[in-house]
This record gives sequence, structure tokens and C-alpha cells, in this order.
Amino acid sequence: MRDRKNGPCPAHEPGTPEAGRLEELADLASDRTPDTLSRTMALARETLGMEVAFVSEFAGDRMLFRALEGDAESFGWREGGGVPLEGTFCKRVVDGALPSVVPDARNDGRVGGLAVTREADIGSYVGLPLRFSDGRVYGTLCCLSHSPEVRLRERDARFMELLARLVAEQIEREEMEAERRRLEVRAAGAGALLAALGARDGYTGAHSEAVVGYAVGVARRMGLPEREVAEVEQVALLHDVGKVGVADAILNKPGPLDDAEREVMRMHPAIGEGIVAATKGLAHLATAIRAEHERWDGKGYPDGLSGEEIPLAGRIVLVCDAFHAMTSDRPYREAMGVEAALGELRKHAGAQFCPRTVEAFLGMVEQDPA
Repeated sequence: MRDRKNGPCPAHEPGTPEAGRLEELADLASDRTPDTLSRTMALARETLGMEVAFVSEFAGDRMLFRALEGDAESFGWREGGGVPLEGTFCKRVVDGALPSVVPDARNDGRVGGLAVTREADIGSYVGLPLRFSDGRVYGTLCCLSHSPEVRLRERDARFMELLARLVAEQIEREEMEAERRRLEVRAAGAGALLAALGARDGYTGAHSEAVVGYAVGVARRMGLPEREVAEVEQVALLHDVGKVGVADAILNKPGPLDDAEREVMRMHPAIGEGIVAATKGLAHLATAIRAEHERWDGKGYPDGLSGEEIPLAGRIVLVCDAFHAMTSDRPYREAMGVEAALGELRKHAGAQFCPRTVEAFLGMVEQDPA
């Protein structure tokens, strides 16, 4: 095997883990924690003696890297990134066109000619589908090396299958918890808050629902865990709730705001933070709601945060909020066309907007123009 940074752990007979690894497998099965994915990938990589392990998610026509362990950089991959699904080993495994174990990828006629084999310099591969209890395929659990590994056998796939079941159960549990939180957030007073705001400003309610749809799509394209997708959804739903503290004369003014009125309107993120922080079941969203108008370059409000200081949910919602606002008719201006609005996002990526979030938004729109 190649001597690479974070390269393969010392090799041992594949498929027959040492007693310590069997104990780790038992621990993983009995003690599910937030680090279950990373522990499972580490165990898979160490047991098979390979260079990288990853958990992927199939999202439309993309395969996203939800989690990576080992020397992912040498393969050209990063967590949250992705590749076209159609050209992957994983798609072929799930479709039944490729076995779970490929000991010598370059000399395997089924994958040797694929672009990903050449570009990522894949020599060997072991991959298993992640199936939920309802039969839905979430993605895959995989291990790869740059060098061929002719020692790999079907028994290695059987061991990986056990780990894949643990990973699928963990991710499905997270999705169920995220759904529970979605129900909780709506039952905890969000509906009443939004109804009150909608009664004063009909645009805001419809705007928030549109922003929710965009934000969830962006979060999933960025490869966020389902629990974080749920948080983004909640922040998008409530990002304008602080406007209940803004006077009707300002909120419903049929023209551009003057400087004094604009300063009052700029108070709504802080007001929203206070409302949400005091609402049972929603307090964990307060920081992101306060930060929804912060800019990547630090010129936003109310705190002048910049870059990674801004909660990711706030960065995502800002992009989605801006796009919907630009493409909506208002009493004092007509809507901007979609292409022009996308151009504004591109233009201000790295200044007003988080570049990674803009990239994900553009990719989402290109994938589904509707």
C-alpha cells in the first residue's frame, strides 16, 4: 500500500477482526451516540486496512459525502462535497451491476474505464448500501484504497454489511428525531407567531414558506445531517418573526423606507431572537435567527459577525431570503427575473453571502429550475 498521510492502518487478515474490534462492534451496536458514524468508519477502515472510508447520501443526481474518515484529500473529496451519482461505483453496487468488493478496480472491466477510477486514482473498493427500514436507499458505506487489494474477499463485504446496518439505523433514527422536532417547533407556538405576523403583513407569511423550501433544498445539497436540515428549516420558517415588534406604518409602508425607518426595521433580528429564546422548544434557534442578516464580509447586522462566525443556518437562510425577495413583486418595485437574481448571488458571493452556500443554491436551481 502507498505511504500516504493518514494512510491505511496496519494490515491484518481481513474479515477476521481482532478481539478488540469485535468489542468495538458490540459497543457501536449497544451505545449509539453522535459520533457513531465516525467510529463506524474508523472501524471499517482499520479492519480492512484501507485508506479512506465514507458515508454517502444519494441526493437527486448527486452523491454527497456526508462523512469521511482517512486520507480523503488524496482522492479529491471533501466532507459536504459531491460527485455525479451516475458515474460512481456506489450507484452500480446499489443497482446490482457491481459486486460489493472490487479488489483491483483498474483491471476490472466494469469500472476500470470510469472517470472516477482515473480521477480519484481508485485501486480497490468495498461498498454496501445503506437501507432504511422501509426499504429506501439512503446512500452507501464504503472503504477505498489507491492500491489494488487482492486479499479482499466476500467475507469483508459481510463484515461491512453489519456496519452498514448500524449506520443506516443511526441515520434513520436522526431523521425520525428531526421529524419529531419539526412537529415540536410547530406545536410550540411557531404557528401562532407566524399567524400574528401574517395578519399584519400578508407578504411575510408566504415569503417565509418559500424561503423554507429553498433552505431545506440547499441544506440537503450541502450534505448536512438531517437534524441540521431540520434546524435550517425551522430558522427559515421563523427568520422574520421579529417583525411582530415593528410598527405597522413601517412594516406595510408602500414605498422604500427612509434611514430612520430602516434602522427600526434592522431591529427585527434581535427582536426575533428574544421571542424565540423565550418560547419553549424554540430557544435553540435564537442565535441563528439573530444572525440571519449578518454578512460574510462582516458588514451585516446586528453584531457585525463575519465568515464562519455566522451560524450556518443563518448563512443559508440569508441567501434564500435574498433570492425570494429579489424575485417577488413589492408595492414599490417589480420582481427581478430569476437569471438576474442568480447573477446578484454570484456577484456578491464572498462579500454579502457565504460562497459555499451560494454554490449550493445555484446547484439546486440548476438541478431543478422549477
